[in-house]
Amino acid sequence: MSLPLRIRARGARSEAFVDGRQAVDVTDTRHTGGRIGLNVFGGRAAYQDTFVTAL
Repeated sequence: MSLPLRIRARGARSEAFVDGRQAVDVTDTRHTGGRIGLNVFGGRAAYQDTFVTAL
């Protein structure tokens, strides 16, 4: 099974969308900048067509 994942991080707000539906919407002022990474805990994942764009 393959589902599209979109992550939007802007300032203190982070959102994640799975298959076009919002799964996460969080505001955390401790993390307003930095790097991005993808990880899986206790499972397997494959990534394809991965890219980052400026907002």
